[in-house]
Amino acid sequence: MNRQARPIKATFSVRALAWLALASGLALAQAQSALTSPQSDPKRPGITQEARARVRQAMNAVGLVLVRNAGDTANPQPWSRGSAVVVREDGIVSTNLHVVIQDKTDRVYDELLFSLPGDKPSFWSGPRRYRMKLVLTSREYDLALLRIVSDEANRALPPSMIFPAIRIGNSRQVQVLDDVTIIGFPEKGGSTVTANLGVVEGTDVAGNWIKTDARLIHGNSGGAAVNNDGELIGIPSKVVVDEDKTRTYGAVGFLRPAHLVAAMLKDVRNMETAGLSVDAAPSRPPANHNSSSTTTAANTPVITVRGVVRSAADGKPIGGVRIGLIRLGSQDVNEVTLLTWGGTNPDGQFELNRPVPAGRYTLMARALGYQVFSRDVEIDQKSARLAIELRPSS
Repeated sequence: MNRQARPIKATFSVRALAWLALASGLALAQAQSALTSPQSDPKRPGITQEARARVRQAMNAVGLVLVRNAGDTANPQPWSRGSAVVVREDGIVSTNLHVVIQDKTDRVYDELLFSLPGDKPSFWSGPRRYRMKLVLTSREYDLALLRIVSDEANRALPPSMIFPAIRIGNSRQVQVLDDVTIIGFPEKGGSTVTANLGVVEGTDVAGNWIKTDARLIHGNSGGAAVNNDGELIGIPSKVVVDEDKTRTYGAVGFLRPAHLVAAMLKDVRNMETAGLSVDAAPSRPPANHNSSSTTTAANTPVITVRGVVRSAADGKPIGGVRIGLIRLGSQDVNEVTLLTWGGTNPDGQFELNRPVPAGRYTLMARALGYQVFSRDVEIDQKSARLAIELRPSS
């Protein structure tokens, strides 16, 4: 049997569509049963009333992504492209990268619109459709962060505008047979948010995937997979269909773990801390993706810091040194100030674990038997390789 991996947005074969139609009906029946009755499949016992309430709350953070290209007379109205989820109350939204770029190209759609559910009017004092701009992308994991910047009429949002953001759960602790609910806007589900139940079928730590039997089809891309606490544990990204030339046997849905989104949000916070704008984006992602970086700001290069540490006394390399970049002028090293870190090998060489935007930082280094090193540095493409000299302790 051939196992074919496909993004959710891909066009399925007639056999696959037929199977998915059947699976959709079965999944809907299972979801309705789980939501109305405590009995069910032994591996899916049905979620509690409290869990349902938390999942329903999470649904308010999931919206529909619509796109449009300027001058496209054949398609003058925005059309639905996929789903997205608000991951920060000030309007940072997560989705799949393939949702916001045109098929087989690197070109971002000219207009990116985001429509949130309309069945909770108490959340909204204005329009339910907003414009977004690209902020950060991960080509490796097919993820993107965007910022809501205005309403559809290009009116600026008030600074006090708060969006219903989802909580990000600990996707590293997800286990086989955990309950999962998929929330999104499948293409055949119309313009209203849709939820269906499933379980975690497995995890692929090396490949950064969570596998599920929950129904994923075109349009679910970029939406939310949540646990019974209503926390985001994954982003629905692709379906693998098992079929041969005569029939389709089944399918497995694949989710990108939510800790990847959390890491991208940390990159955004680091850029904001460094005083860099993350609101403006060009019409296409950067052409030269930095292979040493997981994520790329839409308008800001990020740099992987490398270097060597030697003894100031004899010039010999020092192994086992801990090096970190912290916020400029900070005196303490903690989870807020520490931006990227690493250690030296026996040859004294190091590479910090996370790329940072160009800018000024405080560099610190510590090693047993040597004085603590601290210096303000300018990080740019020319100074990404640092030379540090440590003085022996007196």
